[in-house]
Amino acid sequence: MKRILVAHDGSRVSRKALKTGIQLALKFGSELYVLSVVPELYLTELSEADRERIREVLTEETHKLMKKVEKELTSKEIPFKCLVKQGDPAEVIIKTARSLRTNLIVTGSHGRSGPSRFLLGSVSSKVLQHAHCPVLVVK
Repeated sequence: MKRILVAHDGSRVSRKALKTGIQLALKFGSELYVLSVVPELYLTELSEADRERIREVLTEETHKLMKKVEKELTSKEIPFKCLVKQGDPAEVIIKTARSLRTNLIVTGSHGRSGPSRFLLGSVSSKVLQHAHCPVLVVK
């Protein structure tokens, strides 16, 4: 297992997925990629200016989250890279895994709760259905 991709959105379950990904990378000597996706906002009730402001805040929060992840991974003895992308989370995870030629995707069983969960939908289910490689779903 040369490359592992962990999908991370800052939720409790995605932190567990990251921990699992780290353990697997250490065990198999794998490269670890941690991906966080800023979701597109399709709510028609919002003006374009409001959508842009929300997207900016979400992007800033996501970069802060990934800085924390980078800090945590720096102390581990594994090669890693943190990625932030924008789009439909499941589609971005699937495309990124394919382009990186990962051997495993690790994701949480569900993402954030509240409004963010509404926006994200069932990411892990879609990833399971369409990924080119095995997917480990962590509860």
